[in-house]
Amino acid sequence: MQLSTKYGFAFLCMPKCASTSIESALSRFCNIQYSGHPGLKHLNAKTFVDSILPVHRKLVPAAHMESICLMRDPLDWIESWYRYRHRDGLRNPNHPNHLNSTWNMSYDEFIAEYVAEGPRKPYANLGTQFRFLTLGDGQVGIDHIIPMNRIDLFEDFISEKLGERISIPSKNTSAKMNLSIEDPTLEFKLNKHFAQDIILYNFIKENEGFNKKLHSNEIFAALQFCS
Repeated sequence: MQLSTKYGFAFLCMPKCASTSIESALSRFCNIQYSGHPGLKHLNAKTFVDSILPVHRKLVPAAHMESICLMRDPLDWIESWYRYRHRDGLRNPNHPNHLNSTWNMSYDEFIAEYVAEGPRKPYANLGTQFRFLTLGDGQVGIDHIIPMNRIDLFEDFISEKLGERISIPSKNTSAKMNLSIEDPTLEFKLNKHFAQDIILYNFIKENEGFNKKLHSNEIFAALQFCS
C-alpha cells in the first residue's frame, strides 16, 4: 500500500494486478509506503479502513484522502496465480515457498483445490478480489476501483492528483500459458465461487470504474442476488 498525504490518495495493491509496476511509478510521490512483506504490501480494504485511515484522520485531519485500487477479470486473476506459482524457482524443494508450487499439477487440479471446501493446500490457499475490496458486510471499502485492462483510467486519476502526467511501466509479468478448465463441473464451481467478483468486475468494466459516492447503493443491491 502506498499513501500520499500531500496529494491525497492511497493506492491499495491488489495481488496480481500490476502492483509492482504501479509501486515503481508512484514511489517518489508517496511519503508512506508499506512494501516488501506481502502482508504489508497487500493491505486490504478492511485493514485500511479500520486501522490506517483512522490514524491518518487523527494526525492529518485537514487532508482529504481517496483510496484507489485495480481489479482484474476474476478468471484471468486466478489463472495468473497458477502461472506465477508455476515458475521454475518454486520447483526447488529448498525454496521457502516451495509448497506453493503448481509445477507438478494441471490447471484443473489447481482449481479443484482452490474451490474445495475446508482447509486448502498452500498452493491454492487464496482469497478473492471481492474479499480484498469489501469490508465484510457486503459494502465496498474503496473509493475508486479501476478495471486492470483500463490502466489508462488509473493513470488519468493519479495524474490529476499529482498535477503531472505519469505512465505505468510493465514489470514482474508471469510467463504466458494457454490455460483452460477441462472439467465442466469445475468450471461451474469456479464461477459460483467468483459470483460476487464477477458482478463487481462486470459493473466496473461497464461503467469504466467504480466510484463509491456514485455507485455504492447500486452495486450493493446487485450483490444481494449472491447472498
